[in-house]
Amino acid sequence: MLLTGKNALVFGAGGYLGQSIAKRFEQEGATVFSSSRRARADQPTLAVVDATDENAVDAYIDQIADETGSIDIVVNMSGVEPGRYSHGKPASDVTLKQFLAPLSVDTAAQFITAKSAFRHMAKQESGVIILNTSTLAKVGAPWAPALTASHAATEGLMRSLAHEYGPAGIRVLGVRSEAMPDSPTIDYTFKTMGANMGMSFAEMKDFIEQNKTALKKLPTAKDTAAVFAFAASDMATFMAGTMLNNSAGHIVD
Repeated sequence: MLLTGKNALVFGAGGYLGQSIAKRFEQEGATVFSSSRRARADQPTLAVVDATDENAVDAYIDQIADETGSIDIVVNMSGVEPGRYSHGKPASDVTLKQFLAPLSVDTAAQFITAKSAFRHMAKQESGVIILNTSTLAKVGAPWAPALTASHAATEGLMRSLAHEYGPAGIRVLGVRSEAMPDSPTIDYTFKTMGANMGMSFAEMKDFIEQNKTALKKLPTAKDTAAVFAFAASDMATFMAGTMLNNSAGHIVD
């Protein structure tokens, strides 16, 4: 198992991908601490932590560090529901408030949890912080101004923190994935964007697979969670300041 003996914090674990990552980390032997911005009846074990609240995040991470003795892995999957920023609609229909929503939640939460974890990781001279983005950070996709800007900003943040935190023995890197059709976010996205192109969900999925990816297929949440587990493990010891390209060949590095 890749993560035996590791204490892993997964923020935003109430979401579909967050749940998948937490489950995979557990399968790989990690002790996982999962949290969500709101309580969920279907996941009663989730801690309630607003990842955009600096004081709440500090208190939560401090408590876990006191209980376990180390903070080894931090992943933040917190995000705004796509309907709140009119994802899949023309930029002309997106208000400034909507445009800033993913930046003020998704990207901001990544920054807050990373710098909070740094306080403990620097003392132990080890740790892994993994940021999450999508192919929108690199490709020119229409009808996605808010999330495109947010994911590009998150990748810039990753590069900055990697060089700042690296000397302390902390690896900062990220996973950039192609759309996962089994996730609620992509279900919404394909239906909304598909409407702009006169396509159904199935037609939109097929269009992306056949015209955008080299492998002619899209990853599932389980596939992406496996990449997170690899990134967090000692097998990736010298990977820092980089985005693991889980795009099925949509982006060719």
